[in-house]
Amino acid sequence: MFQKKYFALGALAVSFSLQTMAQGNPGWLPVFQKINTEVQTNSKAYSSLKTASKSIGHRMTGSANGKKAEEFAFNLFKSYGFSDVKYQPFEVESWSRGTLTLQAGKDAKQLQNIKSVSLAHSPVKASLTGDVVDMGNGLEADYAAKPNAVKGKIALVYLGVLPGSPEGTRSLHRSEKTALAINNGAKGIIIINTVPGGTLLTGTASVTGKLIPIPAVCIGREDGFKLKEQLQNGPLTAKIDMTNNSGKIKARNVIATLKGSSLPNEKIVIGGHLDSWDLASGAIDNGIGSFSVMDMARTFQTLKLRPKRTIEFVMSWAKKKGC
Repeated sequence: MFQKKYFALGALAVSFSLQTMAQGNPGWLPVFQKINTEVQTNSKAYSSLKTASKSIGHRMTGSANGKKAEEFAFNLFKSYGFSDVKYQPFEVESWSRGTLTLQAGKDAKQLQNIKSVSLAHSPVKASLTGDVVDMGNGLEADYAAKPNAVKGKIALVYLGVLPGSPEGTRSLHRSEKTALAINNGAKGIIIINTVPGGTLLTGTASVTGKLIPIPAVCIGREDGFKLKEQLQNGPLTAKIDMTNNSGKIKARNVIATLKGSSLPNEKIVIGGHLDSWDLASGAIDNGIGSFSVMDMARTFQTLKLRPKRTIEFVMSWAKKKGC
């Protein structure tokens, strides 16, 4: 059902685009109609993504799975008839998860484990125990309302905007909320996810892509609201123990080139990031985007389209430093 709705919306958008472009250059209309028909009828984006998700899993930059994803993309371009496919190797600083234990309770003697995940670019090692302070949405207004409340303590922050917040309240990225906690003296931050069902967030807590000085962890919505309720009835202590990895990794972008017919030195680059975080398959972020780009390359070859300018279809690694 999802795919049918997706393609139906896409068809409407394409139809509108074709009509608009045809007004300026009617000669292009048959070409775009062929492209539209080919994609609607024979797209391999979903099927290729399904195969990759099942056979590879996550596509963390620099990991064994990442290498498999590079090879999968390389071979897929080759199977579509590209003779000019190459790897573009690079080396860069990267971060990966190690171990994590999060416990909370009324005091240090009554701690219970809470399902959690380290947010990217947390310290390589951290072990701390401290009082938890509910900082609401974790915005500047929340800290202004409680001056110095979180100094030397652990901030409890909601990832989005809490129900009942003032109308028009705008949220910040988790990395910005972490930066605010650091600037206000927090020695740790617990971020409550907005998604129900115990779902945990996997992304970065760093604005710069470099290691942050405090541990940042994510917990599920249900556990988070339970902690908020406990704080209303008295003090709450949390203990965070984590290890992570940070260092140089090697990875490769994958580039398939379709040489231009008359202006080969002028290039159009079409790309998507092939990588995903390690706790899921990355089918949405950015699986469907990158595999759609590869299917665009397939379509050019199937229809034997030879544009004037060279086109490079690039599968890159966005999470060299983390997103």
